[in-house]
Amino acid sequence: MKRHTLLAIAILPLVATLASAQIGFGAGLGLAALGNNIGQASGELGNLFAKDSISYGDVSGNVGFYGTGRVRFKADPFWLMGDVSYVYFQSSEIQLRDFSNNSATFEVGTSMVPVNVSATFAIPAPVVHPYVGVGLGATFISRTYTFTAVDGNGNASAWDVYNRSETEPEYGGQIHGGVEFDLGGVTLDTRLQYNMSNLFSTGDNENSLGYLQLGVALMFEGSK
Repeated sequence: MKRHTLLAIAILPLVATLASAQIGFGAGLGLAALGNNIGQASGELGNLFAKDSISYGDVSGNVGFYGTGRVRFKADPFWLMGDVSYVYFQSSEIQLRDFSNNSATFEVGTSMVPVNVSATFAIPAPVVHPYVGVGLGATFISRTYTFTAVDGNGNASAWDVYNRSETEPEYGGQIHGGVEFDLGGVTLDTRLQYNMSNLFSTGDNENSLGYLQLGVALMFEGSK
């Protein structure tokens, strides 16, 4: 009973904050830049070939795009927010070649659906609202592999497309900062955000998966 009482006392301030908060809804879009550990695609592709002579190049540095939908509880100077996004990194080319000059080329596209909750501190200034925050979330990842094989004489011998979704989401966090501009009932949000998608779910021999987002969103404010 004491444990339940302590839990109730702990969440009462949160409930009171949400009850008095201004609710807003919005949507946004922008660009995303993937770090130098893009989705561990190279390891997965290497496993498709049982040849020690196979080599592959780097698939980092991709620039993609994203769209997002948000709901926010605003009780200045603190905001609570939930968002769902779709992030797409266009295909990167990976070429594998053996000593006989046989080669295989993969076009690898990566799609991610992150679901996040975050807490933000905003400076309660008129019109312009700088803010910083942190969040936690789960990311669902899928990849498309377009495969072309070429023999030593330059003849294409195979072509196929594979779609693969990861069976379990990655769990991680994010940090963000930005500025909101009050346009009278609508706010324009400009945000820079760094996502550490598998911060809490990195497995053995698995690289970290991080990417940067830069974008804008329109937030429509409701009543308290």
